Amino acid sequence: MLYHIGLTRMLAGAQMSLPLEKRSKPFTIDVLIFLLVSLIAQVPQSIVSFLYTMIAMMTDPAYYDLIMAETFNPDAITEYAINFMNDLPPLYYVLILASTAFMIVAALLYCKLFEKRKAYTLGFTARGCVPEYLMGIVIGAVMISLPLAACVATGSVTLTLTENADYLMIGLFLLAFLIQGMAEEALFRGYLMTSLARKLKTWPAILISATFFAVFHLGNASFSFIAFINIFLFGVFAGVFMLKRGSIWAVGAIHAAWNFCQGNVFGFNVSGIVKFDSVFTSTQSNVGAILHGGDFGLEGGLGVTILLLIALLGALLMPTKKSEYIKEPQDDTPETETV
Repeated sequence: MLYHIGLTRMLAGAQMSLPLEKRSKPFTIDVLIFLLVSLIAQVPQSIVSFLYTMIAMMTDPAYYDLIMAETFNPDAITEYAINFMNDLPPLYYVLILASTAFMIVAALLYCKLFEKRKAYTLGFTARGCVPEYLMGIVIGAVMISLPLAACVATGSVTLTLTENADYLMIGLFLLAFLIQGMAEEALFRGYLMTSLARKLKTWPAILISATFFAVFHLGNASFSFIAFINIFLFGVFAGVFMLKRGSIWAVGAIHAAWNFCQGNVFGFNVSGIVKFDSVFTSTQSNVGAILHGGDFGLEGGLGVTILLLIALLGALLMPTKKSEYIKEPQDDTPETETV
């Protein structure tokens, strides 16, 4: 059946980590714990943001002049702070993206210490990780390129090569997005989805984790209904793809390549975050905003909606990776080898 997802070693291992007597307990507790873990995982990111902005402001002569002025003007300081935050340099965003590494640490530590799960049950398998990751990079780059190609073909987007592009900064963004893409997949798919799958059927676990993935983007600038649907669809696609492959490597790479190509290759906003240094500069027409997503980026347009529906269908039709597949027992009790 199209919607059937075979049992992999990864998923079976996650299910076996939960004793039978606990499998009937409400999954709402797991959701509440996830919210707490995700909140703690974002604390280091907030600290990095705070320290960077404070140091940058304190070393700015304009800020010093405002503070040391004979007449203290709180309105002027507020206006300065707003303008400062709206004009943060690319390095700030590199550091913020890189600091999401703590999400990976939080997911692995919680699952190891409290759910008694090994890393492979979150998808961090050792077998074939390099080819899986490289495959994901290619898939992610191709996926985000297709809706862009549709936008260019319809004239709603024009690409021009960026003059004097800062390729060193673009390289730093690549490293940062490699971390950020894997971090979000570790938190929402490796941790939340597989934790829920220990008590629920596979599809409810996929849909709930995808919903939380979309909800966590609600605060992004220029968020829209189409953006919510697209991020939800990406979450469903990533969940199915990860379960079919039996590891997190490919989806983490897809996520990273998707964001990097969208922002640092094609010059779009990434989920509402301002444009970064990019190889190309994109010029979007107001008429085609429903296709190219406007200020939110390609993820806010119908081009990505169509692409993700096709990608989800392809993931569903894709067979479960044979080397990770486990024959499902008749009594619905998952079995797996000792690892």
